[in-house]
Amino acid sequence: MKVLQVAHYYGSLGGIERVVYQFCHALKGFCDVEALVSSPDSQTTHSVEEGIPVTRVARVAHVNRMSICPTFPLWMRKKKPDLVHIHMINPLAEMSFLLSGLRCKAVATYHMDLSRQRILSWFYTPLQRRFLDRVEAITTSSERFARSSPVLTHYSDKVRILPYGIAESRFQETEEAHEAARRLFESIPGKLVLFVGRLTHYKGLDVLVEAMRHVDATCFIVGSGYLERRLQQLVSCQSLEKKVRICGRVSDMELCAYYERADVFVLPSISRTESYGLTLLEAMSRGTPLVCTELGTGTTFINQDGKTGFVVPPNDPESLADAVNRILTDDALRKTFSQNAKERFLACFSERTMVERLRSLYEEILGNN
Repeated sequence: MKVLQVAHYYGSLGGIERVVYQFCHALKGFCDVEALVSSPDSQTTHSVEEGIPVTRVARVAHVNRMSICPTFPLWMRKKKPDLVHIHMINPLAEMSFLLSGLRCKAVATYHMDLSRQRILSWFYTPLQRRFLDRVEAITTSSERFARSSPVLTHYSDKVRILPYGIAESRFQETEEAHEAARRLFESIPGKLVLFVGRLTHYKGLDVLVEAMRHVDATCFIVGSGYLERRLQQLVSCQSLEKKVRICGRVSDMELCAYYERADVFVLPSISRTESYGLTLLEAMSRGTPLVCTELGTGTTFINQDGKTGFVVPPNDPESLADAVNRILTDDALRKTFSQNAKERFLACFSERTMVERLRSLYEEILGNN
C-alpha cells in the first residue's frame, strides 16, 4: 500500500507541517509513505529525510502565500499512490489531484477555515467543493471545530475527528535542558509569560503586547514570521522593551527550557485560522498553565476554562491581561492548572492515540476497494 502525503511544505516549524511530519513517520512500517510538497525555489528536488522520501516540486511563483507549481499534477500521478492524503487549505494540491486523473482513494485533513481573503474565496470555493465531494473522508482536529466550520457542516457524513497529539518524548528532560532552564531562572527573576508560534496576523500578537502593559512580568515571544519587524516597532512604540522580548526561532532544547520556566503560556489568536494550537499541547506536556481565546475551534477543546487555564474573548487586551494576572498572582491556582494540564495531555493528546486512529481510518478506506 502506497500513501502520498501532500502539503505546502515538509520539515518546517509550522503546526501543519509538524502534523504532516508526524503522519509520515507514524506510517513507516504500516505502509509505503512519501511526501509531495512545493519547493521554495524553481528546482524540483528529491530526498530521503529520516527514512521518508520527499519530493519538492519546482515553484514558479508565490501568490498570497500559495505556491504555483505547474508540474504538481504530473508528479502526483507519477507517484501512483493507492491513497492520497491532502492537507488543507491547499488549492494547489486540491486542483492537482482533480487534474491528475488519479482514481485512487483520497483523504483530506481540514486544518483551517479560509479567513480574510474574500476574493480568493470567491474563486476557491467551487474547487474546494468539487475536491471534498471526491474524497472518501475528511479528518479534522476536534468536534467543536467541525460543528462550527461553515465548510465542514456540509460534509458531516464524511467528517472524522482526529485530535492531533505530540510524543511524550518531544521534549527530553536532558541535563542541557535543565541547565538552560536554570539560566533562564537566574536571568529572569520575576514571572514569565510565554508565546510560541509563527508571527502572523491571526495569532493576535499585537493584543498580547498591549495586554503586557498591564502585567507585571516578562513576556517572551518565540518564533519567526513576516510580522517580526512590525512587532519590534510596536514594542518600541509602547516602551515595552524591558518587558517584551522577541526571541526568534529556538532549538527544541531551548524551547523545552522556556516551557519549564514559563509561569503561563498564552495563545491570543484572533481568527478561526487558529483551528487547534499544537503549541498549547507542548505547553500542557510540560505542565504550563494556559490562556487562550474563544474562537469556536479546537483551542478550547484543548484548554478547558477553569481547569487547565483560562479562556478569554479575542481582541480584548484587558481580559487577556486579567486572566494572565489571575494565574501569576495565585500560586495555588497555578499549581492546580499545571497538574490538570499534565493529566489532560497524557489522557487525551498522546501521539500513540492519534496514530492508531489514523491507521484505522486508512484500513477502513482501503478495505472498501
